[in-house]
Amino acid sequence: MLAIGVSSLLADANYEMVLAVLPLFLILGLGAPVYALGLVEGVADGASAVFKFTSGYFSDRIRRRKSVATAGYAVTAAGLGLLRAVTTWPQVLLGRGVAWIGRGSRQPIRAAMLAGSVENEDLGKAFGFHQAMDTVGAVIGPAVAFLLISSGHLYRDVFAVAILPGVLAVVCFAVFTRDPRTSPPRRKVTWEPLPAAFWRLLVAVGVFGIADFAPTFMTLRAAEMIELQAGEHAAVLSAIGFYVGMNVIGSVVSFPAGWLTDRMGKPPVLAAGYALFAATCLVGAFGHGTLGVVAFLLPAGAYGPLVKATEDSYVGSLVEDRLRGTAYGVKHAVNGMGDLVSSVAVGFLWSRSGPRLALSYSGLLALLATAALIVLSRPPSRERAGSGQGAR
Repeated sequence: MLAIGVSSLLADANYEMVLAVLPLFLILGLGAPVYALGLVEGVADGASAVFKFTSGYFSDRIRRRKSVATAGYAVTAAGLGLLRAVTTWPQVLLGRGVAWIGRGSRQPIRAAMLAGSVENEDLGKAFGFHQAMDTVGAVIGPAVAFLLISSGHLYRDVFAVAILPGVLAVVCFAVFTRDPRTSPPRRKVTWEPLPAAFWRLLVAVGVFGIADFAPTFMTLRAAEMIELQAGEHAAVLSAIGFYVGMNVIGSVVSFPAGWLTDRMGKPPVLAAGYALFAATCLVGAFGHGTLGVVAFLLPAGAYGPLVKATEDSYVGSLVEDRLRGTAYGVKHAVNGMGDLVSSVAVGFLWSRSGPRLALSYSGLLALLATAALIVLSRPPSRERAGSGQGAR
């Protein structure tokens, strides 16, 4: 578990260093329109979604989870390294897409390896710890980007420095993790049904997915709020600082979020995360100035760990180990396709009508997802009746 966490910390430092400046590089450096950011984020997440499903499904069959995940770490580092040389936003889309294919291929496998390393009653804490390591890396990466930009370095210099933690993540995962001991692989690849409770959860996850846009839009919105008062350079530094602050809050919230899921149950904690994202959108839509950025920052940093760690531990509690790679692949694929829709839609609405309409759209969908989760997390009456008869 520790080696997986350290690898994730390094990988997050790699790509979060890039993401902290990517929207500013696109809009201010390359002169791209806002909808280009939506396309870059959306297409990358869509490509990632395909690989999330296929890698998770086949890892359950071939039982070579470590080798596939290691390759995913390497492809991510290589794709982000390409950004050092781009000159147009379609080239950014290509590099980002390659990187997210690698990220998508490793995520469900890594989640399955982590779930298989602990007992079911400790899933919340395990994923909370992992999310905390993720967010520590997500603090280090943007903090380095902030130091580089504030000292006069270029966006491309940030992309160059980001290569180092990406390479270290590959080495750490390849050397210090191992595949769990499992039964021999099956000779024939077949589909086995996942439990009904998993599919009910997936409906709410899907609705939230089409609301949950890329966090780079939050960085862009923070820059817009500040630029009206302080000018472009201050806005750039404030936006990167916002990204750092968002991830600091996330690192503080991550482990307690996992602990809460084990104590309070997963549905109420996940519903709180969905509702908090809705609040984030509404504050971002109507806030302005320094106070608006601060009010925007707090929920923006806290909602992610509540959602990510709880969704993954929830899935782990619903599905037995031999099908977890498939289940995580399906769940992460739904996340990714939702991100494709949400980022493209938000980018389009932002370009046509401004951030208020775009963020309000996402906030309302998040409220719908919260309601769907509350309803669908309750087992059907026949299941409750059956369990009651069994108890008697």
